Amino acid sequence: MPSRPTGHRSTADDFCDICGLRLQAWCGSATRAASGQCRPESPRPPTPNPPHPPPPRSVPAQRGGPCPECGTSRAGRFCEECGYDFASRSGGHQHRMSDPGSAPRGVRWLAIVAADPAYYRYMVDQGMLDPDRIDFPTGQKQRRVTLKGDRVHIGRGSRSRGFFPEIDLGGPGGDPAISHIHAVLLARPGDTWSLVDPGSTNGTTINGTADPIAHNVEVPLNDGDRLYVGAWTSILLQKG
Repeated sequence: MPSRPTGHRSTADDFCDICGLRLQAWCGSATRAASGQCRPESPRPPTPNPPHPPPPRSVPAQRGGPCPECGTSRAGRFCEECGYDFASRSGGHQHRMSDPGSAPRGVRWLAIVAADPAYYRYMVDQGMLDPDRIDFPTGQKQRRVTLKGDRVHIGRGSRSRGFFPEIDLGGPGGDPAISHIHAVLLARPGDTWSLVDPGSTNGTTINGTADPIAHNVEVPLNDGDRLYVGAWTSILLQKG
């Protein structure tokens, strides 16, 4: 039985009969396909003639045991449960919320989060989601999030897990195609930021490029870059 990344158990083999997203086998492996590991196809935002993103910054794979903060088995650079960064050995995000009084870095950066109707329409036109099962959210306002600290998590909050990402795309009316820890923004020298997708089910794209960024590869970001995640969410980065 196919399974959605948010835990939905679908009796259909084309679209999830709970959230309406198209199901697809993880990869061409017959073993994985038979096990029912499914996801929507990688989203391709509708931006024409997109600019080429900067070359990615590779993060060497590191080996080790379970997360030292919550004990979850390691699957990539960031712990899938609490957000601990195995590369810097810091930043577990479980059982705490970001300090609202923490000062922003030298140059103010904003993440403008919006439900993008053009992106949603593209997903529908490409057959990646079923509009009869998942509607575009109406009346949803833009949110402006100031980037603070060493890292900013993009994901789906969970009170039971004690996980509260700075950019929370879950909750009532939230984007159904967002992973628990979908992506992480990392502060870098010179008042810049980079992006890492630690292994999200549905991928993360930048500036309308056709393919999602590679998992666990650090990608430098620029002022005006736009991130696409989930079924309809766009995140515009603005400096100053």
